[in-house]
Amino acid sequence: MVSEGTSSAGPAEAVQASVRRGDRRSRLTTLALVTPPALVVLLLLYYPLVFIVQMSFTQRDSFLSPGGSVYTVDNYLAMASRYLPNLAVTVQLAALATLVDLVFGFPFAYILVRKVRYANVVRAFMVFPMFGALYIAFGLRFILLPGGPATPLFEWLGIPSTALLYGLPTVVFAMSIFTFPFMVMSIGTALSNVDPKLEEAAACLGARPWQTFIRVLLPLTRAGVVAGCLMVFGWSIGTFAEPILLGSLNEQRSLAWTLYQRGVVQTDYGLSTTMGVVLLVLAFVVSYFSLRGSRGALVE
Repeated sequence: MVSEGTSSAGPAEAVQASVRRGDRRSRLTTLALVTPPALVVLLLLYYPLVFIVQMSFTQRDSFLSPGGSVYTVDNYLAMASRYLPNLAVTVQLAALATLVDLVFGFPFAYILVRKVRYANVVRAFMVFPMFGALYIAFGLRFILLPGGPATPLFEWLGIPSTALLYGLPTVVFAMSIFTFPFMVMSIGTALSNVDPKLEEAAACLGARPWQTFIRVLLPLTRAGVVAGCLMVFGWSIGTFAEPILLGSLNEQRSLAWTLYQRGVVQTDYGLSTTMGVVLLVLAFVVSYFSLRGSRGALVE
């Protein structure tokens, strides 16, 4: 009896030992695969963030001076007392660009998903605005300058050639072009997960198109809409090419351009990195709510 129990327990123990060895090898393999990218992220992403936060508490360019850093909280006090209007301008521009992208992006995404046969070709062309806001700003500036390609059209419409060059609408329009693909792709992915038969069923039940949109499409694509809006907003707060090349003095007060002026031109690295930290915190908050709002809507 004992020999039988021992013989029956032997294979079971061997199987368990083999499973434990397999689990140990699997954990070691996972650790070996995860460690290199984790080190890269720590060294190239999180360490520079700590470096930036540390510099934001230093006075002017003392962080790089041979005499050593002079630590102070005056940068954050100056940010709270003097540069909140610049942050407000940044948020205003980003919010307006998000609104424009939403108004035009939803119908464009719907047509792209439901009506266009070669949608992938259209998506490929939509990648070009993502190459950079600077190219879009320079392109619009060239088009709108006196003597540019749009001058004959403006003369025919009786609009001065410089009326649209330096102003809020042009800045918002340029920012919307740059961020438009993010909105369309986010909403389009959410729409692709909605069965078209639901729209047909709503129409058969007597729903008008706007009722179908409000009661069927919008609730089912809400996650994609939220993710797209927050994604566009997050990208917009960091752009400065459109405000400086196409905007008036008010739009040129955006925080990203002010950061560049204080850091590169005036070498006030402490205050400029403080502005950068504020933008990073704002971008982090937006990204967090974007991930919470998407809830898998961006996964085909």
